[in-house]
Amino acid sequence: MVTPALLTTETYLAQPEQYDRNGNRIKDELIAGEVRLMAPPSRQHDLIKGETNNVIAVFLAGNRHLKLRVYPEIAFALTEHDTLVPDVSVIEERKILESTGRLLTGAPDIAIEVISPSDTAEHIKAKISAYLANGSKSVWVFYPNDKSIVIHSARGSREIKVGDMLQNEVLPGFSEPVSRFFEGL
Repeated sequence: MVTPALLTTETYLAQPEQYDRNGNRIKDELIAGEVRLMAPPSRQHDLIKGETNNVIAVFLAGNRHLKLRVYPEIAFALTEHDTLVPDVSVIEERKILESTGRLLTGAPDIAIEVISPSDTAEHIKAKISAYLANGSKSVWVFYPNDKSIVIHSARGSREIKVGDMLQNEVLPGFSEPVSRFFEGL
């Protein structure tokens, strides 16, 4: 059996974009040298992503001294074989200002992923590992079905649920009820 060659970020970016029959761009990521297609997000997914981005943006606007910015769906070249697009990213301002290429190099300080029905445990585990191995200080994984968030860092993982507060040392002073991110679901 022939093992397919691993794609590099450079080769991946040179590939033409793919579109579905309705003209929508088919989203994908490069994980461990393999292109992984991503299903279009659900309403639930987009609501959580949007609320998360908005809540963090308001917090950062009031805490400019942290010199962090938040962005939805910005692409990162983590390694030669890993190009990921977190649902939401928190990034040091200097990384944005120093970036000159098509993608940001390295990992976001906080990578935030919202689980979709098409995500597999293997896929999510690979992304978490890639983020942490390449500089992310924290990875937040939102689970819409059970309204919980798992926070991953180099020290381990912890799950928080509705009734708990979302806090993280990367965002000193940030504290929001977990329920806020799942309102309207």
